[in-house]
Amino acid sequence: MPHSPKEVAVLNTIQAAAADSVLSGGKYNLNDGTDDLTTPIKLSDATSSEKIAYAAGTASVKDYDYAGVALLADHQYRVAVVVPSNAAVSGSVSSEADEIIPIREYVIWTGGTAPASASDLVDLLLARINLDSGAKVTASNAGGSLRLTLDDVATGDFRTESDGAETVTTPYVAPAGTPAIVEALAPTKSSPTATYTTWRIDFSDFLRNNAVSGGAVAFPAHVLMFVDAGATNYAAFETEIDAVLAGTHTPVADYLGV
Repeated sequence: MPHSPKEVAVLNTIQAAAADSVLSGGKYNLNDGTDDLTTPIKLSDATSSEKIAYAAGTASVKDYDYAGVALLADHQYRVAVVVPSNAAVSGSVSSEADEIIPIREYVIWTGGTAPASASDLVDLLLARINLDSGAKVTASNAGGSLRLTLDDVATGDFRTESDGAETVTTPYVAPAGTPAIVEALAPTKSSPTATYTTWRIDFSDFLRNNAVSGGAVAFPAHVLMFVDAGATNYAAFETEIDAVLAGTHTPVADYLGV
């Protein structure tokens, strides 16, 4: 997400009959008494919405086959591992603030004797990678191929620069709706056992601006709503909010009045 949400709402308990989901006069809000949106969203100003199911996250595993790589003496072999999303170095936890792409490079020289096999070359490379205390991956020898396994799903996926032919053994799945994600955005509001479905609503936020003599200017904004999919009454809430955002809520008159 390129910008911070204007508001974050978290529902750990849900009222019966979708009572937490409120559409009235063309404006949408939550009504649980603690995480209501400060300003109800005018659905006529909404530009898009997205529903993201909970995911614990899956670390990617990628194999690099060196069978087709020439085994040479006095030669340099290099593997570079890049984790584009993990670019914060200043404590800002923001790649935008730091504007860097972290690359960790691993280089070996074979010396006067060429590696006896591709598997031996792999062993040299993995030893160099695993000596790095700041590595973002763990290396192993998988049937003669260099296997790299992402250490932390929260950092985002990695890519590499290497001579080996890449095969993605386990695709990366980003975590979504985890208590850690919610806690980072809304401190003290997450439940450690929750599995949150995320609803994001993008809308035009009209604010007065001196550049147009105090007239209203539309700025892109969004809100995030995290709702525990394991909570009692979740199914009714999900059905209702999905209907609201799809334009199929009834009565239709609730969409009118803005």
